[in-house]
Amino acid sequence: MMQDRLRSTIDAYPGLIEDAEDLEIIQKSMVSRLKAKLRLFDGSMLSIREVRIKEEVIAYSYYWLRSNETVIMGWDNAPHHKGVGTCPHHKHIGDGVEDSQERNLGSVLRFIKNFLA
Repeated sequence: MMQDRLRSTIDAYPGLIEDAEDLEIIQKSMVSRLKAKLRLFDGSMLSIREVRIKEEVIAYSYYWLRSNETVIMGWDNAPHHKGVGTCPHHKHIGDGVEDSQERNLGSVLRFIKNFLA
């Protein structure tokens, strides 16, 4: 189920995503965990981590990395930035943290696609 969802999301972004690497899916009872790296057309990578209970994403991190693995931008919902208006959802840009409306893999990929356009 989770692998099908990931494949569907990847297929929705032809030309942006070249390949999925380091795919790890663990499903136990109602909890599933996904770890993967998506290699993008420009050589950058998107590191993905999701934890779901049933079908609801309860924890996520999506980190867009340069080819040397330094962070371009990252999105997550760890509740450690209480001052952010969209807490726990936030994005890391440089040394700063900002509000984030991107809260799932599809919205992050849309953001990256528009950013690179």
